[in-house]
Amino acid sequence: MKNCSNCGVEKKGSEKFCINCGNKFEVVVEQPKARAAAPNQPKRSTITPKQRKLRIAGIVSVTVFLLGLLGGHLFLKSKYDVSKTINEMNQAYIKNEQALFLSFFSVADNVVKDEEGFYSFVEDQDWEDIRDQMKSEVKQLETESLSNIIKDSEGNKFISVVNDPILFGLYDRISFLVHPVKVETEIPMDNATIVMNDKTVTGATGENVVVGNFLPGSYSWSASVPSEFSPIEAKGSIEVSGDGRNVFVFTPSFEAGMITVTSDISDAVLWVNGKSTGKTVKEMNSIGPVPFNGKVEITAQAKNENNAVVKGDIVKVESDTAHIKFAHIQEKVATDRAKQQEAEELQQLEEEHEIPLTDFIDSFRYVFEDALNYQDFSYIADYFPTGSQIQTDYFDDIERHAALEVSYYYDFQSNTITSVKAIDTNTFVVNTAEMFFFTSNEQEFKYDKTKAYTIKVQGDEYLIHSIEVLKSEFVEI
Repeated sequence: MKNCSNCGVEKKGSEKFCINCGNKFEVVVEQPKARAAAPNQPKRSTITPKQRKLRIAGIVSVTVFLLGLLGGHLFLKSKYDVSKTINEMNQAYIKNEQALFLSFFSVADNVVKDEEGFYSFVEDQDWEDIRDQMKSEVKQLETESLSNIIKDSEGNKFISVVNDPILFGLYDRISFLVHPVKVETEIPMDNATIVMNDKTVTGATGENVVVGNFLPGSYSWSASVPSEFSPIEAKGSIEVSGDGRNVFVFTPSFEAGMITVTSDISDAVLWVNGKSTGKTVKEMNSIGPVPFNGKVEITAQAKNENNAVVKGDIVKVESDTAHIKFAHIQEKVATDRAKQQEAEELQQLEEEHEIPLTDFIDSFRYVFEDALNYQDFSYIADYFPTGSQIQTDYFDDIERHAALEVSYYYDFQSNTITSVKAIDTNTFVVNTAEMFFFTSNEQEFKYDKTKAYTIKVQGDEYLIHSIEVLKSEFVEI
């Protein structure tokens, strides 16, 4: 440099600093001129070791990247190979690996699952048929970009074959979406709470409440109803399957409810579990809800005719009706019932013997007329017990007629059975209305008599034990 870069003063000689401002002059080193290349000799490029390493690293990186792409492609192709998935699914089914089998299906997060129950349902629906339908729908989806919903034997939507594009559509992930069943419950009692798995619902009697979405299968349930008398609880299990609309409705069964209470004494005060209600049985009429498991006990207290406190029997509630008995009332009821039963039995006997007894009395009256007219006791001897007082009396009566010095004649006109009453199983009283004519010494009389025949059954025959004349009237004709 010949001038100062700071003040512009010309440099003279070999000074290193400007004599005007003191600025240091820059030293310019002249480069030697390059030797001219020989004619027709090619120009060489020099590669340093560092550059060589970089080139090798680049080639390796590209190779690794390409291999990675190829490996990733093969991995994803294998991962999303639906035929492989169906084969693995089939193997899980054959080996009864229920959890693994269900894992091959797509299920929404809010759907309740039962691995064992789902497996059993698929088994009932014929897995081989379902598997073949899935293959068919996959093929249709791949060729026509659409598929049909696979339905179960009741017509419920069961499985849909779904295609989800991956990596900008480079791959297709085909999944098998299971359609759930909407479970509803019909509330059996007010304020009932029903629990299925982690689903809890409550409602009023007769109300249909949605419990949730469930896969077909077996599920346990429990239910409870608040009660001031004793806890009301129930539990059970149900097989969830659709009704053709992918809906399943169930009603929990409670052995509980309102009970109708009656008592031998309606004005007796009702007691429940050892505590007085302060109200009469008539006033309460019904109580509840209570469980029908015998854990609730009821009774009642009243006063008898002597103004003494009497307690009714303790009743364990096991149904929707309960009757409280009092011992002194039951004794009377038993006596009345026995009398009623006896009366019914006797009435039945009367009905059974009415016609045979009528025939028997008619027969006796017919031969008695002959015995009187022919003065022969043998006509009626067999109608009385042998050696009985009535047999003797009637024998004497025939003998008295035989001793008469005048002629006479009996003409029995009518004999009407007015009633048949059973005294016991072997004794009957038969009332009759009889009319006959008696003629003697050219005089004729008309007689009307009512009689009560006491007849007993002995073996297979009737015998007359007494004949009582209740009324006797006659007029001369």
